[in-house]
Amino acid sequence: MSRRGFTVTELLISMTIMGIVLGLAIVEFAMVFNHNNLMGANLAADQNARIAMARVTNELRQAMPDLTDSSTGTIVVTPTAPPPSTAPTAVTTVSFYRVHNGTGGFVTPVPTDINGAPVPCYDLVTLTYDPVAHTITKTVTLQNNANCPTNSTTTSVLARNVVGFGVSAQTAYLFDVDLQTISSNGNYGIYDLNSQVAMGYKP
Repeated sequence: MSRRGFTVTELLISMTIMGIVLGLAIVEFAMVFNHNNLMGANLAADQNARIAMARVTNELRQAMPDLTDSSTGTIVVTPTAPPPSTAPTAVTTVSFYRVHNGTGGFVTPVPTDINGAPVPCYDLVTLTYDPVAHTITKTVTLQNNANCPTNSTTTSVLARNVVGFGVSAQTAYLFDVDLQTISSNGNYGIYDLNSQVAMGYKP
């Protein structure tokens, strides 16, 4: 009884077909893997944007006029409201006053004047966008006055993975905030978020 094996040609054809099938499987796997990375990065960028916007708007909503140093009760130092019929210009640095979050401010005892009215200490808060580090930094400077003779400055990072930030004054009290973020896993896509914030109060 004779036995017949595979010829070299048959083996080559089989190996070629198997290589094609494996190659297609690898390509499909790579596409699924890249799609998952893209979806994960977009979701992370979305979350980064929402967290960054929440932190920025929370800071802006704390703005209050510093009545101890200004008879006009200045709330926002930068940006200023544009003249009538002039389009607002976005800036990457925002400065505003707020009641000091510490002794002499929200922490009792709050200083009072001779009539017993509260005269709290105030902070000058500055939010600054750094396009190189992709961060928004918060600098808080305690303002000097009769009740707060010693000033102090603290700096912290408010948001990371930010690739764009701008604030424009629509009026003296209404501000547009626009920021763009990317995923911390890489630059797969940019997520853009916009919000309006009313800062302080209108006297």
